[in-house]
Amino acid sequence: MTDKTILIIDNDEALVDVQSFYFSEHGYTVYTALDGDQGVELAVRHSPAAIVCDVIMRNMHGFEVLQALRRRPELTRTVVIMTSAKAYKPDIARALELGATDYVVKPFRTDELLSVVERHLAAAREA
Repeated sequence: MTDKTILIIDNDEALVDVQSFYFSEHGYTVYTALDGDQGVELAVRHSPAAIVCDVIMRNMHGFEVLQALRRRPELTRTVVIMTSAKAYKPDIARALELGATDYVVKPFRTDELLSVVERHLAAAREA
């Protein structure tokens, strides 16, 4: 795992493309998945430094993805940022209980997401 790798898991292909381009432009190696199953597979294969995962997706709910990630010893310390259009406090609390590093509500600017990711990566390096 290098510090500048990120996996983006979201079923919104246009959003994934925008985020992928933006993170690439900022020096990240970017992996993308359009569903949870593929996301978990890529996370296990590449052990990215950070993962951005949508909560509501087809095939596998984001919380199921988060649980699958946290069951993997090699991914327990990975920065995982959950995203959702729902600012529903019980969902936010649940994500954090399941091991999410943070929860960002859509819509957000891509530069804001980059700042959140980089802040948590810096904190993880210091831990």
